[in-house]
Amino acid sequence: MLFVQSAGNDTEAPASPAEPSTPRPYSVREAVTLLNRSLREIDGGREISILGEVGSPRLADHWYFTLKDGTDAQISCSFFAQRRRLDRECATPELGRMVVATGRLEYWDRGGRLSLIVSRLRAEGEGDLHQRFERLKSTLAEAGYFDPAARLPMPEFPRRLLMITSRDGAARRDVEATARQRWPGFEVLMHHVPVQGAPATPRIAQAIHAARDQAAALGVDAIVLTRGGGSIEDLWCFNEREVADAIHHSRRRAIERHQRGGPPPVPLIAAIGHETDTSIAELAADARASTPTQAAMQLVPDAREHRGVLDARLGRLRMLVEGRLERADARLAASARHELLRRPERLVDPHLRRVKTLEARLDLAVRARLAASTTRINRSESRLTASSPRNRAAMATSRIEAAAHRLHRAMTTRLERHRTLVEHAARRLRSVGPEQVLDRGYSLTLDPEGRPVRDASRLKAGVTVTTRLARGEFDATVDRVRGDSGSDPGA
Repeated sequence: MLFVQSAGNDTEAPASPAEPSTPRPYSVREAVTLLNRSLREIDGGREISILGEVGSPRLADHWYFTLKDGTDAQISCSFFAQRRRLDRECATPELGRMVVATGRLEYWDRGGRLSLIVSRLRAEGEGDLHQRFERLKSTLAEAGYFDPAARLPMPEFPRRLLMITSRDGAARRDVEATARQRWPGFEVLMHHVPVQGAPATPRIAQAIHAARDQAAALGVDAIVLTRGGGSIEDLWCFNEREVADAIHHSRRRAIERHQRGGPPPVPLIAAIGHETDTSIAELAADARASTPTQAAMQLVPDAREHRGVLDARLGRLRMLVEGRLERADARLAASARHELLRRPERLVDPHLRRVKTLEARLDLAVRARLAASTTRINRSESRLTASSPRNRAAMATSRIEAAAHRLHRAMTTRLERHRTLVEHAARRLRSVGPEQVLDRGYSLTLDPEGRPVRDASRLKAGVTVTTRLARGEFDATVDRVRGDSGSDPGA
């Protein structure tokens, strides 16, 4: 429908072919007003809901983002803080997330663009890229790629940086300008790689490996992986596993080289996109910066700031030294005015008097000690004279001789008594011994083994036995053996 403006009123009317006059054109303001009036009449004036994937979110006090689908179509959205506080179930428009935004369409005259003024925002699943991002993020987190304990510390005073980015990108200029602004003459080396599109992924991974391996040879203290902002599709090469593997494995390999005696490992800081963008590469890196400029600010010290700190410390040191010197001068001046320095004998005289007093007391003590020692010596000499060793030796000799006499007499008496007992026992033994029995006419017969024969049955005919008499012995051969009854035992 073609809108024209009548000369007589402000109402809308279709152009009539019967009227050959040309309608007056709308002003821009009038056209925008008419367009917004038409937008408010869509769907009976009710709010409309749009389903799409969040892109380019800028979340501050007010939220600004775009909604897009699988086509190239997209629409800008504005969610103001006053409206957002009324939406208690409000979803956060994270990058790549599928949401349903409800509100009214409005055409902004100043920006010349159509925007959805959001009053309610709900989550509606997640976009494909967001799902891929979350799956890879979860997998790498379980594998320890994001472990804070494995991250390398940033150098306090780096001398040289190696930057991995595109030579034509704004990130390179931002890092170099910031570094040289903070520390004039600071050196930034450049490793060019493409930073957008699928072919960029292997190039970035190769550059990370090469940078870690050659860091010591290049003399760099840190590596900066960076690029400027863009859509999620533009930044997606930094969300691929190949890049995360390169960051993780190159760091582990550098640490192992250092443990074997090699150079210390060099940390890698990643700064991809804008503040609201977070990539897998940044999560796996040793440190993250929101922008390339922030990366340079984190790594490169500010010469002016450090110069100010040094100047302040030097000033404090100078004040401390001057204060100490002033206090020392004051003490020296006070000491010079002291009476003891003007009349030092007043300091020495009391000590001299004390020395003389102690000297007199010492002389008296020595004399008293000598007198006491002389007295003890005289008493000891008297006791020694009274108990002469010669007399004591003579008395001891007499006692020993008397004791020896008593001992000899006691031993003689005991020996006589034991001799009598032994002789008596010998007579008794002889009276019952075999010799006495033999003297009475008996004999002793021994078998071939020399054992006494008490039982004739133990002998056999033809055995030689020995018979012992009171005087002498003889051998005999057994002809026949008889028992107690006279019968032959063998019968």
